[in-house]
Amino acid sequence: MKKLYVLFLFITFSAATYAQGLEYYTEKRQPVPLAATINFSELGPDFAPELRYVAPIPGGEAYMNFLMEQKAASAERFPRQEGVTQNRGLAEPPLLLTEFAGNNSTSSTPQDNHVAVSNGGQIVSVINRHVAIKDPTGDWLGAATLNNFISELNLDNDQFDPRIMYDPEADRFIIFMIHDRVSTANKIVVGFSQTNDADGEWNFYLLAGNPFGENVWSDYPIIAQTASEVFVTINLIIDNESWQDGFTQSLIWQIDKENGYNGDPLDTRIWSDITWDGVPIRNLCPVNKGDGMPGDNLYLLSNRNFDVENDSIFVMELTGVQDDPDVELLMDVQKADQPYGLAPDAMQELGSLATNDARILDAFLQDNTIQFVGNSVDPNTGQAAVYHGIIDDVAGARDITGYIVNGGADDIGYPAIAYTGIEGGDQDAIIVFSHSSATRYPGCSAIYFDNDRHHSDMVTIKEGNNFINMIGGVGQERWGDYSGNQRKYDEPGVVWISCSFGESNNDNDTWIGELARPDLFSNTEEQAAEESDMKLFPNPASDRVEVQFDTQAETENIQIELMDVNGRLVKTLMDRKPKFNGTLQFSFSVAPLSSGVYFLRVSGDGQLLHTERVIVE
Repeated sequence: MKKLYVLFLFITFSAATYAQGLEYYTEKRQPVPLAATINFSELGPDFAPELRYVAPIPGGEAYMNFLMEQKAASAERFPRQEGVTQNRGLAEPPLLLTEFAGNNSTSSTPQDNHVAVSNGGQIVSVINRHVAIKDPTGDWLGAATLNNFISELNLDNDQFDPRIMYDPEADRFIIFMIHDRVSTANKIVVGFSQTNDADGEWNFYLLAGNPFGENVWSDYPIIAQTASEVFVTINLIIDNESWQDGFTQSLIWQIDKENGYNGDPLDTRIWSDITWDGVPIRNLCPVNKGDGMPGDNLYLLSNRNFDVENDSIFVMELTGVQDDPDVELLMDVQKADQPYGLAPDAMQELGSLATNDARILDAFLQDNTIQFVGNSVDPNTGQAAVYHGIIDDVAGARDITGYIVNGGADDIGYPAIAYTGIEGGDQDAIIVFSHSSATRYPGCSAIYFDNDRHHSDMVTIKEGNNFINMIGGVGQERWGDYSGNQRKYDEPGVVWISCSFGESNNDNDTWIGELARPDLFSNTEEQAAEESDMKLFPNPASDRVEVQFDTQAETENIQIELMDVNGRLVKTLMDRKPKFNGTLQFSFSVAPLSSGVYFLRVSGDGQLLHTERVIVE
C-alpha cells in the first residue's frame, strides 16, 4: 500500500488565511539494470526512413475542444490589436556570435529542439527523430536517428520528446527520450555518456513508463540536475484517452548520476500522487542551477496552465538526495504581480501554429532567485507572448514579479532561458523563442534581460524561409513544443541555443546559434585599447584584411594575435622585431576562418598597443 505524506501549510493572501495541504507518495525503487552500452561512432547503417513523424495537437478531440473553448474565451477577453510595438526597456540586445544549420532531419513536427554544449565545445542537438553532434563552427562530428542510436535496446520505431543536458562537474552528457504511447510498452530511455565525447560510448537504461502497473504511460519529460543526481518529471496519461481527460498525475524520478556514468545499476527514487487540496499538480518544471555550480536540493515549478488568466505559481522544493532519510517535498503557492494566461495560436501566412497551454517551460536558480519562462497571452494586444517570471528570496518569502514580453507585430512562444551572469550578484539572462506572423515566416529570435531588469529588443537568430505546412490543409500546424538554451559553463556570458524555423519546402527545421550578453567584451583588455588609431579594412571581410598601425620608437618586438570572441588564441600572425618603427602596414587572409566575430590584438614589447574587432563574412 502506498504511504502518503501530508504537509499542511498556512499561506496568507491579503487579509484571508487558508489551510492548504500537500500530499505525496515516495519510495525507493529497485535498482535499474544497465540495458546496453552503445558506441555512437560505431552505429550500424542508418537508413533513416522518411516516415514522417507528425504529432497531433496533444490530447485528441476532447482536449482540442476544451482548448478551443478556453482560447475563444481568451480571445474575447483579450482581442487582438493591430499595429502594436514591442514594450521593451533600456537593455542592449544580445550578441549573435555564431549560427548554422542543425539536425539534417526535417520529417518531424513539432521539432522539440533541445541542445547541450560541453566545456570542450561539442554541441549535441536533439529533435524528435534525430541526434546531431557538431563543433562550434557547425562541422559534423556525428549524427544518427534516435531509433538507430538506441537500436541495441530492441525497441520498435517510436521515440519522441528527446532532452539532452551537459554535466559540467562530471564533464559528461545525459540524454532522455520517451518510447511508445501505450502502457504495456511505454519506457523512459535515459543514456549517460562514459566520457566527454558524445560520439563515444553511452550507457543506456530503461525506466518504467508505467511504474505502478496501471493503464497509463509517461509523456513530456523535463530534466534538471543537482550535484549528484539527475531528475526527470513526466505526466501520466491513461491509455486511449485525451491529454485533458486522461491526465492522472505528474511524477518526479530522482536518479543517481554516478551509477549511470559507471554503467552500474541505477539507484532511483520516485515521487508520485503529488496533490494540493486533493487536486493533482501537473506539468512540473524542475529548475536547473544557473551557473552549473553544485547543490543537492531541487526546486520545481508549476502553474494553472489551462486558465484564461491566473497569477498562481506553485513552488516546490525537494530537500536532499534520495538516500537522505529526511528528504522531503515541500510546496506552497504564491501570487505573481502580473497574471499569465492561455496564449492564442500563432499566426502564419497560411493557417496557424499551436501554442498549446501556459505551462512553465524552463527555469534556472541563481543566488536565491529563480527565473522562469512559458507561453502566455499579452492582455494588451491579444497576441501570443512570453511570460517571464522572477521569484526573489526563494529560500524566504518568495516574492514573484512577472513580465509579459511581446513580439511587436509577431506572435512569439516556446521560450527557453539561460543565465549569462559573469560576476557574483549578476541576474542577467538570454531568452530564446519562436516567432511568426501573417507576414513573417516562422523563425527564432532572442532577447537579453539585464541586471537592471530591463528587456532588450528582439534579435533575429534565424529568419524562416516559408510557412510550416506538415500536417496539411490550411488548419493548425505544430510549432513547439520547446526550445533549447544552455549556458556555456566555462565561458560565462555565452549561451548556445537550438530552435526551429520554417524551411522552403514548408517543413520544420532546426537552427543552432551562439549568443552572448551585449557587454561581454566591454571589460576586456581588448576594449581598453579600442580608441587606438589602428585602421583595419575591409570590415566585414571575406578575403583579406589590411591593417595599419603605429608603433613607438625603439620597439624591439611586435606580436599580432587573432583572438576569438571568448578571448582564445586563434593564430599568432606575427611575433618578431619590426624592420622599422612608425606606421606599419600588415595584411592577412580570412579564408581559413569561419564566419563570426574576432579580435586583432597588437602588442609591442609585451604591452598592448592596439585592438580592433574583425567581422568575417
